[in-house]
Amino acid sequence: MTSPGFLFDLDGLLINSEELSKLAFEQMCSKIGCEFSDDYHASIRGKRKSQWSQEFVDSFSPSSSAREVADLHTSLLLRQMDTSVQLMPGAKELLKWVEKNRYPRALVTSSDLNYTRTYLEKLGIQRFFRQIVTAEDVVTGKPDPEPYMIGATRIQKEPQACYVFEDSINGVISGKAAGSVVIAVPSTGSDRKQMGSADYVVSTLAEGLDVLKAMGL
Repeated sequence: MTSPGFLFDLDGLLINSEELSKLAFEQMCSKIGCEFSDDYHASIRGKRKSQWSQEFVDSFSPSSSAREVADLHTSLLLRQMDTSVQLMPGAKELLKWVEKNRYPRALVTSSDLNYTRTYLEKLGIQRFFRQIVTAEDVVTGKPDPEPYMIGATRIQKEPQACYVFEDSINGVISGKAAGSVVIAVPSTGSDRKQMGSADYVVSTLAEGLDVLKAMGL
């Protein structure tokens, strides 16, 4: 059996930033004067800032620029992150297992490189990822397959030989479109029913690790 590769999302999967991002969106909408729904938040999760900020302006705040909206959200989010960011349960155990088995791996995130490096270091998991794909590396972000195709290339694997761990519907679509096996771990606010295209849907990263072990990996 060919050794597989592993491709991990970051926000909402390995760290609890999606719930903090949602709080930042709620605060931003309060400032701007628009309503913000869970369904809308789910629809933009996993997308790059440049993507969702323009969509937000078009839907809620046509008098604002996408840059203004993105900067405001980032400012509000970082305040939350500085005091409340933490690893998701089972994240370090899963990463240690992948490392122990010497499986090639990459981080594939829609966040920018500076943000990504900051919180990988803050939470002590930077050593697990020599290969990182960020918003700056792609022309078209999730749900397009490009991010995960680049991730597979970075670890010298075909996408079909990779397992993708994701928490958002846009990420699941991206991983499946790339041809990978997708293990979905829906984070708070995600609808499990929308993860139907994933190969496996589990409740926690620990359950995801159990799935891998049950495969004989």
